[in-house]
Amino acid sequence: MPSTGDFDFDFEGLYGVTEERALNFWASNLHDAMGSERWSQIRDSTGVYLASMLGHFCLQSVDRAEALSPDYAPGDGEFRQFADLTQIAELMMQQLTSAKNPLWMESAGAHILLYAGFFQSQNRNRHNIEFFSAMGRECYLMAAVGKRGRMMRLMATGFPQYLFHLAELHRHLRESRYLIRMDN
Repeated sequence: MPSTGDFDFDFEGLYGVTEERALNFWASNLHDAMGSERWSQIRDSTGVYLASMLGHFCLQSVDRAEALSPDYAPGDGEFRQFADLTQIAELMMQQLTSAKNPLWMESAGAHILLYAGFFQSQNRNRHNIEFFSAMGRECYLMAAVGKRGRMMRLMATGFPQYLFHLAELHRHLRESRYLIRMDN
């Protein structure tokens, strides 16, 4: 559960949002934005991963000042937070010249999907999306070790397509924000 300062933030208690509801929300909206045919192709592999990644980000609070601090040093087994695309590029350069941390590379790839995919409309004029698409693909390839190796390789292979789908998902949610859906 996300922590904000000295108290735990209880999303479920305050907003009725559980991990399961967040996952179902993102999976349902990815399905709507992609269409049934494309969703059925990725649902059982990378589709659930994409939905869980978006669910993770919506249930985690991020302290931007802490993530940008030179003192920010998560452990090797922790999912690293990134404040923006520039910070990811800097970490990628460090990882290319030092020992690699697969979990941090997965985190970097997931953050690129969030910033350059879902929030592409806000970042398109500030960052080269194609550059970050290639970088995100490389992040997932560097994360492809152990039992999660297959999933990471699948994410790398479809990375440019997933950026597109997440940008479409953002557009879809923005356009349908005033619709009341009874199934969620």
